[in-house]
Amino acid sequence: MTKGVYWLRNDLRISENLALARAISECDEVLLVKVFDDRTWDPSRMSSIRANFALQSLYALHGKVNDLGGVIDFIHGRASEEIPKIMKSWGAERCYAQREDAWDEVVEEREIGQKVELVLSEGKGLFSEEDLPFDLVDLPMVFSSFRSKVEKGLSVRPILKAPRRINCSWTARGEFPDLASLAHQQPQFDSRAAMNFLGGEDRARDWMKEWIWNRDCLKTYKDTRNGLLGPDYSSKFSPWLANGCLSAVEVYWEIKSYESKRVANESTYWLLFELLWREFFRFVARRHGPKIFCREGIKQDGLSKLKENLDMLDNWKSGRTQDDFVNANMLELNRTGWMSNRGRQIVASYLIHDLGQDWLAGARYFESQLIDYDPCSNYGNWMYLGGVGNDSRSSRVFNPVKQAEFYDHQGRFRKLWLS
Repeated sequence: MTKGVYWLRNDLRISENLALARAISECDEVLLVKVFDDRTWDPSRMSSIRANFALQSLYALHGKVNDLGGVIDFIHGRASEEIPKIMKSWGAERCYAQREDAWDEVVEEREIGQKVELVLSEGKGLFSEEDLPFDLVDLPMVFSSFRSKVEKGLSVRPILKAPRRINCSWTARGEFPDLASLAHQQPQFDSRAAMNFLGGEDRARDWMKEWIWNRDCLKTYKDTRNGLLGPDYSSKFSPWLANGCLSAVEVYWEIKSYESKRVANESTYWLLFELLWREFFRFVARRHGPKIFCREGIKQDGLSKLKENLDMLDNWKSGRTQDDFVNANMLELNRTGWMSNRGRQIVASYLIHDLGQDWLAGARYFESQLIDYDPCSNYGNWMYLGGVGNDSRSSRVFNPVKQAEFYDHQGRFRKLWLS
C-alpha cells in the first residue's frame, strides 16, 4: 500500500488543486499535514486579523477533508524538520505539495527535498513556468512586454474537480490551533470595513458569484476599481487567492463564462489584466529569488544610503502623519486587514517619497497586516513604487492631496475613518 503526505501551504482548497489530485491518484492513502512555523505566525510578523482569516480558511478546509474521509494533522515547528518525521512514523514514501515562488518557501522546498522524495506541482497561478513562451532567465523586465508575449498564446487549463474521497488511516496527533495558542488575540470586526471577509473555499466562491453575477459588478469594474468605500468597487478576491481558497484558474474561467453569457468589454478584460500582473510578480519572485526582499531590489542601484526615522515610520504605521488621506487609509488597514489598491499606492508613495523612508520597512508592515498578503505581489509592488523593481521609470510619485481631491472629493472616506 502506497502512502503519501500532502504538505498544506497556500492552497487551502479541495477542488482545483493539482498537487492534491496528484497525491490522491498516485497513493492509496494520503495524510494532509499543516505545519505552524513560529517564524511566520509570530504576532510581530502576522497581525491577529491576518492570522484569524488564515485560521478560518484552514478550519473550512478541515471540515471538507473530514467529510471526504481524510485527515489533517497539525504540527508546530519547521516543515523541513517535521514533515520527514511524520513520514517516517507513518511509512509514507513521498511528500506532495504545491510549488511556491518566493525565496523562503523555495528554500524550505529544497531542504525537504534533500531529506525525502518531494513531488511538487504547479497550481498557484494561471500557468506554469513551462508554459511561458521564454526561459525564466529571459523574463521581461517590464510588465507590458511580459503581457504582450504571454497573451499571444495564452492557454489556461480546465478547472480540476474536487476528489470524491481521501483515504487515510492515520490518527491525528495535533489539535486544530486557536488564536490564543498561536499567541494572538481575537480581533474585533470593525463595522466600517469595506466588507466582512470570512476565510474558506465556499466563502470565496459565494463571493465570486455574488460580485460577478448577482451584483453584476464586473460589467463596470474598470470604472469603479479605484474606489475606496463599500464591497462593490473591486472584486476583493485577493484574500482568498493569497490563501489558496480560490485559484486564479477558477477566476479566469468565471470571467470567461460571464463574457460569453453577458458581456465582454474593457472591464472584463481589466480583471484578466490584473490576474496577469499577479502572474508577472510570481515569476519575478521566482527569477530573482532573495533580491526582492533586499533594499536594493532587483535593480541593485544603491538605495542603501537611506536612513530610517523610526518616529516617522511609527506615525505612518499608526495613521498619525501630516496627511489625513494617508492616515485614513492606514487606519483602515490596521482595523480591518484590508486597503484598496489606490490606497496602497498612495500610502506607499508617501512613505517613500514624502517621508524619505525605506520601502522595505513599508513592505514588511504590509506583510504583517494584510489579509491578502502574498510575498510576490506585495514585495513586487513595493519595489515598483520604490524605484528598484520592474518600473521603467526611476520613481513613481503620487501626490496625496491631489489623489484625495480626485478619489475622495466629498471626503466621505476620510470622514469614515478619521471621525
